[in-house]
Amino acid sequence: MLVPLLIFSFTLIIINKKKGRHVNGLKDGGKQLINVLPLIAAALLLAGMIEAVIPKEFVQQWLAHEAGIKGIILGSFGGMCLAMGPYAAFPIMASIYKAGAGLSTMVSVFAGWAFMGVLDFTYEGSIFGIRFAATKLALGLPFCFLTGGAAYLLESVLLKLN
Repeated sequence: MLVPLLIFSFTLIIINKKKGRHVNGLKDGGKQLINVLPLIAAALLLAGMIEAVIPKEFVQQWLAHEAGIKGIILGSFGGMCLAMGPYAAFPIMASIYKAGAGLSTMVSVFAGWAFMGVLDFTYEGSIFGIRFAATKLALGLPFCFLTGGAAYLLESVLLKLN
């Protein structure tokens, strides 16, 4: 509730100070919305399909808390393959979580997506050099496994409390 109020207040200040600039801002925001909306719609449709298509047995065996290290490894590499922005990736990740994936798997997916994107590696290698990209890969991959492992331990404690 606070954020919309701040945005509204900021808009009123701009309207009073800079006559007409708010209209340009609204037009630019509308253009961005039009560009992003198809991507969001496609991601939501894909997320719904994932929920319907992924067999529960697969989730239980490979992605649930009981999967342990298998889920952490799969989550890390799966996150690396999600070469898309948050508008598309988050609904897909949410559908995997709703299908029954464990907390440790999902933390690994997020870490892999955020730190180890496959497309990022190619850009980083060409812009910053292969040494930088290889160093990031060497540090990022264990980080994905460590965060997944920490989440696994936390999830184990939380499951015992329930």
